[in-house]
Amino acid sequence: MLFVVFILAMIPTAGVFRWSFRWLPLLHLVLALCAAEALVLFSQKQRLFAAFLMLLLVIMVIIGSLFLRTGGERLFPLAWIFLGLALGWLLVELLPLNLLCEWIPVAVVFAALLATYICIPPNSGVPKYNLSQSLLEPQPLDPHRLYLSVYPPPENFYRIEAKPAPVGQIVRLGSTSMWAGLRFVNGYSPIRPAGAAREFASAIHGEVDPDLAQWLLQHQAGENGLLERIGIDGIIVAREFDFTPQPAAEWELATEADEARVFHRHGQAMPMVRSVNFSGKNSIAEITDVVAGRNWVRASVVAPDGDRPALIAVSRPFFPGYRALIDRRNLAVFSERNLIPLIGIPPGTHGRLTLYYRPDWLIYGSALAITSAAIWIISAFFAILRPIHSPR
Repeated sequence: MLFVVFILAMIPTAGVFRWSFRWLPLLHLVLALCAAEALVLFSQKQRLFAAFLMLLLVIMVIIGSLFLRTGGERLFPLAWIFLGLALGWLLVELLPLNLLCEWIPVAVVFAALLATYICIPPNSGVPKYNLSQSLLEPQPLDPHRLYLSVYPPPENFYRIEAKPAPVGQIVRLGSTSMWAGLRFVNGYSPIRPAGAAREFASAIHGEVDPDLAQWLLQHQAGENGLLERIGIDGIIVAREFDFTPQPAAEWELATEADEARVFHRHGQAMPMVRSVNFSGKNSIAEITDVVAGRNWVRASVVAPDGDRPALIAVSRPFFPGYRALIDRRNLAVFSERNLIPLIGIPPGTHGRLTLYYRPDWLIYGSALAITSAAIWIISAFFAILRPIHSPR
């Protein structure tokens, strides 16, 4: 098991375990189980030797870190605590107290972990930001619009050391836009949505590549451009950048502050569910009564008669696994460059359209989890009913 966890920690992946440190708790758990099994089999002399070896290793690590200058500013008093714990373990093993000897390894491990949390700040490598309570309010942004926010890397430009004043009221760093119910196409994600990350080259904290952002605003912000196709009708540009969306006739400056400028497309906000004609081969359907949930959208759709189908665009991030039906009739769901879902509506179709997210991995994974839980419960039930035979 230890070998398998070690191999998994070294394999690159696109999931939440993409960084090896996320495997450390599991690795430490396996090491603890191995150590516990080994201690059960140890004799008194072997336990005493293990305690002495631990003391020797702690001393060697302290001397090595001092000699190589790798101890850092928090080596002491942490080193003294570890040294004291190792020495205490050795002294307890020398005493003829069986109960205390059985519990001393657990006590040493718990005290060592507690000492690391006390002496080493758990967020020492994580930047801090001054985010105010005003981020719970949407102002000065419009909650009915879909925004693209262009800002530099937050961990360098917006951390407390760089900007001690409250930040993010306009640019909405990461996923802070969700606090106020605002709709942003970019946001924080350690996994990163494939479509948005690929098309906008966005990083983990939601920052879009500056060169690509400039190209999008200058060449894809106009009529029938990529930004209009996916429903973006609001653009936020941080003060660190000097470019604006083009053509200027289609955009207006809605808000300007020290942090950023906000541009809105002329006219009313674009609806979340739209009938579009990107290729000139689709009819325009009538859409009313749009209701949106966390992972579903419903709308009443009336497609005109004729020989041309209607095309419905939903301004939500696309992932494989979206399904659509209208009056219990399944419809095909595809995407606009893997960015937003698109649904084809046959001519003359009318009814209540439902788009919901239910990927195959969720269906099969849920069935497997339920089956595993049922097997565990049944096994535990029979284990309780089984009589326990005491050793003679």
